[in-house]
Amino acid sequence: MQTVELLVSLKIPDVTALTAASSIRRRLGYDEVLKELRRSDYYSLDLDTTDPQTADRLARELAEKTNLFVNPNKHSYEVRSPQQHTGGPSQQEGLWRVEVLVTDAEGAEADDIQQALTQRLGYSEQVASVRRGILWTLLLAADDADHAQQIAEQITVTTARDQGVLVNPHFQVWEII
Repeated sequence: MQTVELLVSLKIPDVTALTAASSIRRRLGYDEVLKELRRSDYYSLDLDTTDPQTADRLARELAEKTNLFVNPNKHSYEVRSPQQHTGGPSQQEGLWRVEVLVTDAEGAEADDIQQALTQRLGYSEQVASVRRGILWTLLLAADDADHAQQIAEQITVTTARDQGVLVNPHFQVWEII
């Protein structure tokens, strides 16, 4: 079994990410801290293969030949291995990069995608499971990795009107990946 991640982003400016970044900077007071905020649709695919190259090819095939993940007119995508990220903040050009994965607690949309892949499109032998969420990538000016993670958590989880904006903890779960 191989797990691959499929990240799908808009080719044009993402107004949702731009609006969230503006709110974080102006309303939450992170103007000097948040340098960039990006959003991607995130899919984790458990594929029934033992070879990483075959898993990569299959993920690209699913992205390009089905209409479930990517509209080539408006999206770009990236396939990566879960081992490509550190599980916490990493340094990038003097800033700290933090990836926050937000998923719905129930995951019904991922179930619909898996059902379409396995029953309608004939990938039942190759796709074991699908997980879906939103991946927020924050570039932060912080002193160190712990500080960057603390800032990301404060920005992410909505606990009050003026605290957090990316996750509603009543129906969403989140993790730093």
